[in-house]
Amino acid sequence: MEAYGNGGLRALNEFHALKNLARLYWYTVEFGLIAAPEGLRIYGSGIVSSRAESVYALESKKPNRIHFDLERVMRTDYRIDDFQESYFVIGSFDELFAETYKDFASLYRKLQSGPNFEPGDVLPEDRLL
Repeated sequence: MEAYGNGGLRALNEFHALKNLARLYWYTVEFGLIAAPEGLRIYGSGIVSSRAESVYALESKKPNRIHFDLERVMRTDYRIDDFQESYFVIGSFDELFAETYKDFASLYRKLQSGPNFEPGDVLPEDRLL
């Protein structure tokens, strides 16, 4: 959380990319799923805090479960008023740390142009689980 806070200051002050970093937080810390050997598991506290969303996230056929891609996550808006239309699934905590403990400067520059996506969008290149 300390690294995230420091990253937030940098995202805001140097790159005006706080919204992109907030999306990463939302789709990991709050609404993250992980592909465990036993099947999908919840690690996001926003899901854990709701029994109904826990069941929905793991068992419903309705939401998209998209393999985690850092740029894709940072380009995707989220809903705060309903269950998520999409969840991003990481393969392991090692993968999550490898993706999030790096310098985002070049990615922030790339995010300044190009599309942003709605919460329910599925792209041709998405790997759905």
